Amino acid sequence: MDYWLRIRKLPLALLLLTGCAGGEPSNPFSTSASASNTFGPGDSGTDTSGGDSGQGTIDPDTGVMTGNNDGTSGTGPDPTGDSGPDPDTGDSTGPGCVPSEETCDGTDEDCDGVEDNGNPGGGMACDTGMDGECSAGQTACLAGAVSCEPINVASVEVCDNLDNDCNGVVDDGDPGGGAPCDTGMLGVCSAGVNECQGGAIICEPNTLPSAEVCNNIDDNCDGIPDDGNPGGGGACLTGMPGICDPGTNACVGGAIVCQQNVPAAAAETCGNGLDDDCNGMADDGCGGGNCPFSLCDSPGIPQVAGCDPCVDQVCTVDPFCCSNQWDSLCVGQVETVCMRADCVGAGCAHLVCDQGVALVVGCDPCVDLVCAADPFCCSNSWDGLCVGGVPTQCMLNCPAAP
Repeated sequence: MDYWLRIRKLPLALLLLTGCAGGEPSNPFSTSASASNTFGPGDSGTDTSGGDSGQGTIDPDTGVMTGNNDGTSGTGPDPTGDSGPDPDTGDSTGPGCVPSEETCDGTDEDCDGVEDNGNPGGGMACDTGMDGECSAGQTACLAGAVSCEPINVASVEVCDNLDNDCNGVVDDGDPGGGAPCDTGMLGVCSAGVNECQGGAIICEPNTLPSAEVCNNIDDNCDGIPDDGNPGGGGACLTGMPGICDPGTNACVGGAIVCQQNVPAAAAETCGNGLDDDCNGMADDGCGGGNCPFSLCDSPGIPQVAGCDPCVDQVCTVDPFCCSNQWDSLCVGQVETVCMRADCVGAGCAHLVCDQGVALVVGCDPCVDLVCAADPFCCSNSWDGLCVGGVPTQCMLNCPAAP
């Protein structure tokens, strides 16, 4: 049967040539006008091999067979309703399949033997319903159905202002952050740590600018430690004697220091009652050398104002001393007004401001105070240490040595 099917589909002319070439003794088929143009030996119209109910016919004008041996025209569907392969040849592209546009349904509409080829329904932009980078998709025909497949798959999160891992959070976990860095700022603001912000790695300072404090650190990040004298400006006492005692607080080297307002003078200014050279004695060295007599004497005449700073102080309190006479009250005021020990110890072996033999306890209140602190002064000799004890124990100043 297969042999005859193949033969009968050949053009008539080719068959005639073949017959002649093979030396056929006679033409196996009729060409008369009354003939039926049937191929091969006449049969009853019944396919004895496969049950076909018809046979192919040849166009008498063109010699081309226009039918199949199964009774179909060869140009349309099988009249039995079979849309599958040709029952004679098994060819799915044969006359038993009518080609149409391929759709995504798991079948072969275009009769090329491949189901859903060409990705029918695919290639269109779509939304996968996923988060982040996985949301943008493209349609694809898979397993007979169109689905939305993500263009990008989930990946490790990087700092790019995108949701790379498709969890719905952009740049979560601070990708690329955490490493120490230099902000490029000054002072305490220079040290920082990397952070992912707005899709970029930013070096954020560990410490923000703040008001300056006195610590030798640039707290306000302007490049100058302790600028503005933080903590300074208040009044204070240096603890130094004389005019060097009053001071003002200042931030120096990261610490508050009381700095004297006036430096020590090279020499005393006589008559101002101040310790200008900051040695612990006011107007020392003036000594009354310009006065007509010693401040400890009382000759019955007045002292001359301006001859000694103490004279000016006493005469301010008691003008009598400079207008009538420098009496014993004026001498006593050298101690009480000027706080000088020039005349202290007049009832003792010598004045307390002079070195010499040991003084006797009870000869003067100042002697008692000094010997209580240093018994040597009343048992051995009244030396320089004893004279030095007068300012500390008696709170009186001795005149400077000439």
